[in-house]
Amino acid sequence: MEACVITTYRCNARCQMCNTWQHPSKRSEEIGPEIMKKLPGGLDKINISGGELGLRSDLMEIVKVLRTKTRAIDISTNGYFTDRLAEVGRRFPGLAFHISMEELTRINGDPP
Repeated sequence: MEACVITTYRCNARCQMCNTWQHPSKRSEEIGPEIMKKLPGGLDKINISGGELGLRSDLMEIVKVLRTKTRAIDISTNGYFTDRLAEVGRRFPGLAFHISMEELTRINGDPP
């Protein structure tokens, strides 16, 4: 069994194939690592996605919690927050990163 955890609907990109950025979530309404601890364990894979999960200040804690629930984690990202994502990869070896190349010219570096 696999799961997808949507961490945020905020995004710094303006991709035409996705309208998530037009309807961002409020930080105060996003689920955090404490709620994620309630997910069942023994999953084959978890895809951590969003919006852009690189906008989450608690990304490291999210990955730490979800690693206890699965054998494999995929991270879907637009790749803009390279330093933050590289640090997650260094701390948690074996993660798979899926980087969308859609609309790289429309990325706004300022968090919404």
